[in-house]
Amino acid sequence: MTTLICIRHGQSEINLARRLTGQLDPPLTPLGVEQARRTAEFLRSQPITRIYSSDLVRCMDTAAPTAAMHGLPVIPEPAFREIFAGKWEGMTFDAITAAYPESHHVWMTDMGRAHPDGGESVAQLYDRVTTAMERVVRENEGGCVAIFTHSTPIRTMACRWQGLPVEQIRRVPWASNASVSIADWADGKYTVRLYGYDKHQGAGVTELPKNI
Repeated sequence: MTTLICIRHGQSEINLARRLTGQLDPPLTPLGVEQARRTAEFLRSQPITRIYSSDLVRCMDTAAPTAAMHGLPVIPEPAFREIFAGKWEGMTFDAITAAYPESHHVWMTDMGRAHPDGGESVAQLYDRVTTAMERVVRENEGGCVAIFTHSTPIRTMACRWQGLPVEQIRRVPWASNASVSIADWADGKYTVRLYGYDKHQGAGVTELPKNI
């Protein structure tokens, strides 16, 4: 059996500003740093054998306390980056709705077929992330791997775990900052043990706004 532990990054400065981040590279807020610490403590008892992270700073910095606790390096993996959202990046969600009403409507109602203006499609993201995830599973057979990544990639992974096509991604909820999702690979299938768990954050839970 191979175990995947997928962690969304802690709160970033652009999260706090209620803007869509995409592949912009803001740092964690002080709360995000604390969320990363709490997640590391939550993962203390997990037998983690390798750690991968999106190479964006908010993920690398979220991974750092867990890596230090387990005495492991963090392997940067650009394939685990957030969706490249093109012209939407850095915009508030209300501004996206106003400037790109048709494409944003697809995002809100039929996300698996969505394509942010000037960016990559959700289907392209799904292919990028799940291809990397399955390579990690093959390369770490029998291990327990932590992957620090972003909200949309975690939803695409969860689609793969549940055997859902990307067109059904809206059936998978968003995961909050520094939340933990766990799936096991054995006998040719994934079994989800935990998804979007954030109780270890206590009063420090932060979530995406409802219009994204």
